[in-house]
Amino acid sequence: MKLLILHASAGNGHRRAAEALAAAALAQQHTVVVRDVLDFVPALFRKTYAAGYLNLVRSAPELWGYFFAQTNRKAQRPTERRVRTVFNKLNALSFYRFLRDEQPDAALCTHFLPLELIGSLPPHHRHNLPLFGVVTDYAAHALWYCDSVNAYYVATEEARRQLRRKGQPATGLVNTGIPVMPEFATRVTPAAGRARLGLRVDLPAVLVLSGGYGVGPTLELLRACAVEPPPCQLLVVAGNNPQLEETAQQVIAGSALTATVYGFVSNVHELMDAADLVISKPGGLSTAEALAKGRPMMIVEPIPGQEQRNAEWLLENGAAIRLHEAVDTAWKLGTLLADPARLTALAEHAAQLGRPRAAMEILADMANRV
Repeated sequence: MKLLILHASAGNGHRRAAEALAAAALAQQHTVVVRDVLDFVPALFRKTYAAGYLNLVRSAPELWGYFFAQTNRKAQRPTERRVRTVFNKLNALSFYRFLRDEQPDAALCTHFLPLELIGSLPPHHRHNLPLFGVVTDYAAHALWYCDSVNAYYVATEEARRQLRRKGQPATGLVNTGIPVMPEFATRVTPAAGRARLGLRVDLPAVLVLSGGYGVGPTLELLRACAVEPPPCQLLVVAGNNPQLEETAQQVIAGSALTATVYGFVSNVHELMDAADLVISKPGGLSTAEALAKGRPMMIVEPIPGQEQRNAEWLLENGAAIRLHEAVDTAWKLGTLLADPARLTALAEHAAQLGRPRAAMEILADMANRV
């Protein structure tokens, strides 16, 4: 098949899910086209949609949480849907030309914007293109629902129920998990992972993730640990944030911490292999990757809305603990590492929740529907 895999660059997770699906599809000899739907819209629309989201969750997360709740409540009202559809269509004319020229056999969307753009077209204008949605969090916001979608792939029974209540037929809702890259499908012990990277094998390791954009309370966590070094080695990923990387190096240099700081890396899977615990915001893809590796999480500063729901699901299922204040980082780590039975139980729950073959399951189900 020729598959069109679409995402939108509002955060990194939607793109990473698209790349995971593409890797699985290429392994099955499909022809694959992966595109960011925001590449086809005017610059102002793109900046507002992508940069606006990032700026809002950085500077006013509570406002984002309010927006999330309000749109979840109102998104399916007829007036709101019509206004949103007209506005999006006017900004995506070049995308429709691209869609007409590509003529794919199916479209897989890891963001709701391309779902809405394609789903709002009359069937004869989209040439009856089979349309599939891949929800990239552990709950399904109302904006994901489109009545032209052949099937949705979700990560929890709760998300499945949410889309069912919106009107999606039960036969078009499949719980597969969130797609992750193939390298997250293998699991080794933390000691073996540390040996592979040349780290101390005898000392527990904790991976601190700042996301692709280097956001989150990383420096606060490090400063707290510098004052009271925990009984572990820290693996700190600063992402695309050179200033964060430099400052983190300075904090560590003046302390007794055992720590390694990385910038943007392409081997997060290996760092997760080496870690006994992952400290991270609970983004959908970061969470799915950690669970696929069987690594429990210490959740920090979840964004109100989708990340808060991800966090609650992790806590309910015993695969994570919550760090409420960065100043308590060293104490929290020390307490957990001093209780191996509890850490083992968290890891076992994480491994049970992990869905490393989600991308393959999605493609297999989709192939039966096209």
